[in-house]
Amino acid sequence: MSLKAETAALLRAAHELMYLGSDGTPVYSNDLSRLNSEVYQLTTALYDSCIQGGTVDEQAEVCLALLMGYNASFIDHGEKREHVQE
Repeated sequence: MSLKAETAALLRAAHELMYLGSDGTPVYSNDLSRLNSEVYQLTTALYDSCIQGGTVDEQAEVCLALLMGYNASFIDHGEKREHVQE
């Protein structure tokens, strides 16, 4: 998957998780759990890829996606704070 595709997938999933149920629809635990896991996995994969954008705009989009992913997901195996600081 390309950097642009990875970033877009994470942005989409993080946005969906952050606003889950805000439109008045019920939030089911299995949907919340699945989406939370997806955001965490996408965030971890993008962070671990160590790929930086070719332009300042691409790098900013990667940083935004990572920050949104870490903010939206409530899974933390102790690395979240360190990754956000980097």
